[in-house]
Amino acid sequence: MLNYRLQTLEASEALIKDLYVDLRTKVNAWSEITQQTPQARMGYVGQHLVSVVTGYPGGKSGARGYDLVMNNGGYGEIKTCYRVDQLGVCLNCKTVVSSLETSCSACGSTNIDRKDDSKWLISLRNETEFAEVIEPIKYYFVLFEFLDIYDSSNNDIKATIWEVDSLNKGFAYCMVDYYLNIRASSKSKAPFNMWPYEFKFALTKPVLIYKSIIKTDGSINTLVFPTMNNTYEDELKPLVDYARATTITIDSLQKVICRLMDGSITGYSKMEPLNLLEKFRVQMGSLTTSSSKRELLNLLEKFRVQNGITNADLCDTFAEEIYLPLIIPKKSDIPTEIKSKFPELA
Repeated sequence: MLNYRLQTLEASEALIKDLYVDLRTKVNAWSEITQQTPQARMGYVGQHLVSVVTGYPGGKSGARGYDLVMNNGGYGEIKTCYRVDQLGVCLNCKTVVSSLETSCSACGSTNIDRKDDSKWLISLRNETEFAEVIEPIKYYFVLFEFLDIYDSSNNDIKATIWEVDSLNKGFAYCMVDYYLNIRASSKSKAPFNMWPYEFKFALTKPVLIYKSIIKTDGSINTLVFPTMNNTYEDELKPLVDYARATTITIDSLQKVICRLMDGSITGYSKMEPLNLLEKFRVQMGSLTTSSSKRELLNLLEKFRVQNGITNADLCDTFAEEIYLPLIIPKKSDIPTEIKSKFPELA
């Protein structure tokens, strides 16, 4: 533990050395390897990490250039979410608690509410950026978070990287819906919020390519890494876990169930979908309550497991039934660059 006092010259110089000089020296050294910008911000630390993990160098220009320079002139985009240093609050006395504190400095309580509401931001500020949103070959989503946010005594950190193909329907359709519907009706024109672990992110079919645990003592335990040959697609959770997702409507859920059960998705046999669905219609009436949504999600989850429905098919079917009804009516506003990749939007 550092033995310094506030408002002293010694403390100010030590802080600058530790948090700026030394860090900047190390970031510069890594910049020689990764070709990423030598700026000591968490977003840029995420960029350095992605370069190391993927083997692709950066464009050396930070936010004003390509995050990753990939093969054959392609490039990648990196988004970093840092949840570790958010201020928490003591649930006993409401005092603000820093991320380094394991107990409240005011009352000593360990009943601390750590915040984890940071998310990835995707900004499409104009028509040009909208047209270019699927131009990056891959998007890389980096997340730094506490290993156990509910245990205030545990300061271990988990670092994770997911890779998303920009041509996945769950990603591309989502971006079109954001720009033409969500952003268009917003006064603030705020960036799109991509929330880790939530339904919209799961529909992008993210591939987990890196995971490590950074211990309090500074040691690192790498669990997933490309050369370990253990990367994997992070699949949808049990569907009932998404019952509160407003993205899923009763109508879209019914259509997903019908398409998967009636054999219209290649590779799956017909499984008396109408009889099953009619039973739920009788039981649940008009299918407008939250309980009916949960029941339908449970039905679909059971069918998913019993028939080995792939995560790719399930994600694409959800994306089509959720997003296409929202964006097809506005297809005249969809850029040619996007339409050329998705004929159904032409």
